[in-house]
Parts: sequence; structure tokens; C-alpha cells
Amino acid sequence: MTVIPQRALFRRFPALAKHLPWIQLGSLPTPVQQIELPGRAELWVKRDDLSGEQYGGNKVRKLEFILAEAQRRESQRLITVGAAGSHHALATAVFGRLLGLQVTLVLFPQPLTPHVRDVLLLDQAFGAELRWAPRMELIPAAALLARVAHRRERCFVIAPGGSDPLGTLGYVDAALELAEQIKAGECPLPGTIHVAAGTLGTTAGLALGFALAGLPIHIRATRITSCLLTNRVALRRLVVHTGKLLRSAGVPVPTVDPVLSRVRLVHDQIGPGYGHPTPAAEACTGRLASAGLMLDPTYTSKAAADVLACLDGAGGGVHLLWQTLSAAHPRPPAPADAARLPSPFRRYLSG
Repeated sequence: MTVIPQRALFRRFPALAKHLPWIQLGSLPTPVQQIELPGRAELWVKRDDLSGEQYGGNKVRKLEFILAEAQRRESQRLITVGAAGSHHALATAVFGRLLGLQVTLVLFPQPLTPHVRDVLLLDQAFGAELRWAPRMELIPAAALLARVAHRRERCFVIAPGGSDPLGTLGYVDAALELAEQIKAGECPLPGTIHVAAGTLGTTAGLALGFALAGLPIHIRATRITSCLLTNRVALRRLVVHTGKLLRSAGVPVPTVDPVLSRVRLVHDQIGPGYGHPTPAAEACTGRLASAGLMLDPTYTSKAAADVLACLDGAGGGVHLLWQTLSAAHPRPPAPADAARLPSPFRRYLSG
């Protein structure tokens, strides 16, 4: 007998349990919370910062599918890429160690902040091998070198941000989870959902999930990296391939154009570029801290800045911010040893 995982995606489509790899890493569902702000519009938050006890945020949902596939292939080492302060990289280090896997992180530069320093030290404390790529454009070559260096191991390469079709299923599930909460009366139906957008897996999964649930929700995805990476072509490609994966398992997936018609990429909050704090984002960090929300300068504060810009000009309606930063501080098996950081990363120790 096939055991049905306790996730909204499998409750909605039980037959998927026979076709999709999955392992429990998170503590789901995450709650929804109303934030009291002046004005007629309502603001709610989907608290994916509470998605895991070991580590939370949006990467937990993706890794439940990705790491299950790595286990199915009897992998020994995970290799993934990201910026120096990547939460995806840290989540891979945390959960890879939990599952007894070696982890290699290939990282490229981003602006020096205390937040980036703290993430790097946690990467090191969880035993990840850190490899440096001097520029984002050199990531493919650096990742290939990592695979060559570990060619005697069974390596499993994870896409940037966990944003491949398998990882994107984590946010198809998340959208269906929110649909269940709306039906149960835990929150009203939002007219608009706001989320940070980098590698677009969260955005693509939410768009597909809301379409499967039949919910007329608009998504404002705030771009936080170069438009060469975060654009509608990349979003469409991810929606198409994730849809094919679901369709191959018997799920009646809508055509791509209606799915994408409710998604808008927001380009006016990125500021000088990836990882650079902006005045609007910093103001949001302070404004929402009183509500118990912790924001980071790279992703969530910029999505929150878009929320508050919309609320300031809104006549009403319900908006929901999808909180994707972990509230749980990972507890490494031993303290970080800054002296063991590879030399290219030591520039971040003064942040």
C-alpha cells in the first residue's frame, strides 16, 4: 500500500505518491497571520519562515522533493550554486548533513553585509565544502570543476535556488496548502500575493498551484536579481516543464498562458542590484519588525517594500506577503571556525 504524504499536493492528487519522490523535512502547514497596518487594505502573511525546526524559509519545501530524489539515486554528495549569502546553499548544507550527505557549495560574490557573513559562517559550521567563483558567469565552469574533483563519488547537482521542476513542486504544494487554509476560514481570499523572485521556482509553483486550485489570485513577484536571470521567458520555461512533470503523473494541468496571465514581475525594488540594501527595503524591515517579521536585505525586504507601496496607494482589498526567510537559526554541530574559510571568502568576515 502506498502511504500518502501529509502534504496538500498529495491530498489533492493521491496518485502522485506513486510517482514522485518526497521526504519530510519541514513542519507544515505554515500559519497565516494578519498584520495590522493603517489604511483600508488588509495585509496577511504566509509564515513560511516557520516551515522547519532545523531551518525554515522557502527552500525547505523544494528540498523535500529534491533530496528525496538524491536519496533515490543513492547519492553521496550534493553540489549546488548560489551567491555568497545564499539561503538555498545554507539550507542544502543543513539538510544535506541531516541526511548524511556531503555538500559542496559553489558561491559567487555579493555585497558585503553582516547577514552574508553570518550565512557563510553557518555554511562552514555545517561542514560544507566552499568553492569560489569570482563572477556569476563563471558558476557553470566552477560547478563542473567541483564535479570533476569529486568524480569518484555519486554526485547530485541541484539547480540554483532549487528551482527545477522537482523543486518547484514544493510551491505547487504550498499554493494548494493556502487554498485549504482559505477554505477552512483561516484567512480571506487574497486578491494579490507578493513574493520575492530570484530563480523563480517559488513564483512558478505558486502560479501553477493556484491554477490547479481554481483561485483567481494575482502574483506580484519582486525581482531581486538581474533581468537576465529573472524574466518571463525563464518563468514560462519553468512553468512548462513543471506542468509536464505533473501531467506525466496524471494531473490535469492547465495550459501555460492562463497560468502566467496572473503573474506580474515587479522591477522597481531591486535598487543598485542583487544583495544591495535599498532605503525602501530598510524602512520596511523596521516597520514590520514590530509585527515579529524578520526580513533580509536581499529578498524579503524588497518584496515587503512592494507590498507597502501597493498598500499606500490601495483603496482596499486583501494582500498577502509570502515570507520566505527562515525564522529558525540553524544549530550547527560545532561552532564556526572562521580561520577555515577558504581565502576568497574571508573578505566577508569584516561585514
